[in-house]
Amino acid sequence: MRRTRSTARTIGAVLASVLSLSVPYALTAPDAQADGGLAPATRGVSQQPGHPAVLYAGQERTVAAYCPQGTKPTGGGASVDSDLRSAVYFRKSAPDPAGNRWVLQAYNASPDVQTVHPRVICSTDSTLTYDVGMEAQLEPGETGYSSAGCDNTRFVVGGGFEGGDRTFVTGSFFLNIRAWGVHMKYTNYSPDAPPSSQRSFAVCSDTQPTWKPGTTIELAPGEVGNATAECPAGQVPLSGDVDSSIDVLLTTSAPTPTGWTVWAKNAGFDQRKLLAAVLCTAP
Repeated sequence: MRRTRSTARTIGAVLASVLSLSVPYALTAPDAQADGGLAPATRGVSQQPGHPAVLYAGQERTVAAYCPQGTKPTGGGASVDSDLRSAVYFRKSAPDPAGNRWVLQAYNASPDVQTVHPRVICSTDSTLTYDVGMEAQLEPGETGYSSAGCDNTRFVVGGGFEGGDRTFVTGSFFLNIRAWGVHMKYTNYSPDAPPSSQRSFAVCSDTQPTWKPGTTIELAPGEVGNATAECPAGQVPLSGDVDSSIDVLLTTSAPTPTGWTVWAKNAGFDQRKLLAAVLCTAP
């Protein structure tokens, strides 16, 4: 059974208590949100593009964007600039600490050739660590939920997901200050299909980010729409937050210089919602 975003946030609270050229940002990220906290620490954040990948109709490919030496990934995503309304769906968007990169796996469900542009956000934050959540099983046609979290002294600053064959993301979002939640849909509806799976990733830091909600839109059946979120003035994105109703499959989820942009298609038969938010760091 699929959990709603509000239900997922409640569960997480109990458990835990596109695009421009690469532009570096010199930041001063606060070490504590409350007044009287530690003196701020200077950090650097940059966005790095990966090599675009061409996908023919029915083709799936893995792409990546790499962080420079001395930095680590906090978030990432990809856009389909060839056609923002195209049916290109994602079954992986996750950090790879060993390769110092953000990895994406995209499937072109459209009848046309499409080009996927990966992108990663990188930080000099030396406290960054990565948590992989437990694998959750999905039955044919099911939309599942999974989460990954930081320990109770650290803050989630980003997250990602990975699904099995024909299992695509409908939401990847900030669950609470310690955890990241994910919804994915297994789009094989055959009763004879084998089970699929999904798992979540969390990016953790000693520094708490700013979570900023963006737009919420309604999507009619078959409609493709766009939702965006902007960081407060003077801040820059660390990662993106997107959630949607069942059957709304993401076709773009990627950083902009000042926020996050999302495109998605309602592949169901009822009107659905699409929500965007962004996690930011401030000078």
